[in-house]
Amino acid sequence: MSGMRKLFLYAVLCLACCSLRAQTDDDLFLTAVAVYSEGHFAQAKPLFEQLHRQDPADDAVNYYLGLCELSLHELDAAEEHLSGAFRADSTNTWYVYALATLHDARHDQVRAGEYVERLVKMAPSLYSNPNTLSVVADAKAAARQDSVALAYYNQALLLDPEYAPAQFGKTELLRRMANFPAFFSALEELVRNESVRPGVKSNYLTVLMDNIDSPFYWIWGDTINRLVDLDRELHPEDYDIQLLKLRMCYIKQDWEAVLAQCGVMADMAREQGDNGRLAEALSIAGDVYYQQFGDRKKAYETYEQALQADPDRTSVLNNYAYYLSLEGRQLRKALKMSRRTIELEPDNATYLDTYGWLLYLLRRPKEAKPYFKHAMLYGGKDSAVVLEHYSKVLEALGEQDLATYYKNLSEQKKK
Repeated sequence: MSGMRKLFLYAVLCLACCSLRAQTDDDLFLTAVAVYSEGHFAQAKPLFEQLHRQDPADDAVNYYLGLCELSLHELDAAEEHLSGAFRADSTNTWYVYALATLHDARHDQVRAGEYVERLVKMAPSLYSNPNTLSVVADAKAAARQDSVALAYYNQALLLDPEYAPAQFGKTELLRRMANFPAFFSALEELVRNESVRPGVKSNYLTVLMDNIDSPFYWIWGDTINRLVDLDRELHPEDYDIQLLKLRMCYIKQDWEAVLAQCGVMADMAREQGDNGRLAEALSIAGDVYYQQFGDRKKAYETYEQALQADPDRTSVLNNYAYYLSLEGRQLRKALKMSRRTIELEPDNATYLDTYGWLLYLLRRPKEAKPYFKHAMLYGGKDSAVVLEHYSKVLEALGEQDLATYYKNLSEQKKK
C-alpha cells in the first residue's frame, strides 16, 4: 500500500490534538501521545503499557499501544491491541486504517485489502480513490474473487484512466482469466500510457513472450508483434524492446529483418558508447550471415568488428574459430581465439569441444583428449557433435574400443 504509512503518521498527529478519550485530565495518556507523536516509539510503549494494565478495554490505549508495536515491528502484539481497539469501536476509521497498515506490513495482501475495502465503504469521499480501489482490487484478485477484483479495477480506472497500478492489475487479471481479447486491449492501453516507464513495458512484453507456447503464439502472435512495434515507436531508445523485436524476427525466421534489427541495435550501442551491446548485435549478425546466407566473408568481417568492440566476447570467439575449423583454414588463429574462450569459461562443453577439435585438426590429438574428457563432465555427452569429435580423437590415439563406444553414442544422439 504505497504511501499508506505516511498518511497514517499524519493521521496520528491529528489524533494527538483531538482526544479519543473522555478523561481529558489523564496526564499520563497525553504525555504518552506526545512522546509517540515525536517518533519516540520505544519510549512511548511502556507508558501505554502502564495505561493498558490499568484499563485493558480502553480502545484509545489499545490503539496507541498497537501503533507503538507496529512501529517497532512487533506485529503479533500490534495485531492483538489494534484488533482490541477495533472491537471496541468498529466505526473508527483510524482503527481500520491501522489494521490495514498492519496487514500490509505482514505482506498479507488479502486481509489488508479487506480493511481498505471497509474504509472505502465507511468514508467513500475520503478513501474512494484510484490507489485504495486498486489495493482492494489486488486483494480480491489474490483471493481469486476475479469478478469483484475486475469491478474495483474498473472503478479505479474510471477515476483515472491512466492509473498504472490499476492498469497493470487489470491487465494481469484478464490474462489469468484467459479473456485474451480484453487482455490485449488492456495491454495496449498500458503500452500507450506515458506515465509508465519504458523498461516496465518492455519487461512485461518480454515476460509474456517467455511464458507462452506455440499454439498461443499462432493465434496471438500478430497482436504481440503489433504491440512490440507500438512500444518501439513510442520508446525507440529502449534497448530491451529492440532486443525483443529481434527475437520476434527470429521467430518469424525473417533473416533480412533480423539483420536490419541488428543494425538498429548496433547503431544504438554506438551512440550510447556501449561496446558490450555493440558486440552482441554484431555477433548475432555474423551468425546470421554465416548460417542463413552462407556469406562467410561478410560473417568474418562482422565478427572482426564485434571483437574490436569486445575482444573477450566468447560467443564470437568460439563461432569464428569453429567456422574456420570447418573450412580448415587459419587454424592457428582459430586456436588462439578458442583458447581464450576456455580461459574465460573453462567448463563450457561447447568451447572445450571447439578447442579440442582444433588441436585434433592441427594433429595434436594427445593434447586434445583432456579437453574432451572435461567436456564430457559438463554436458558434452548430450551433443552428437562433441561425441563424434571425441571418437575421432580417440581413434587417432589408437583407442579403438573407446572410439567405437563414443561413435555409437553420437549416432544414437543423431536419431
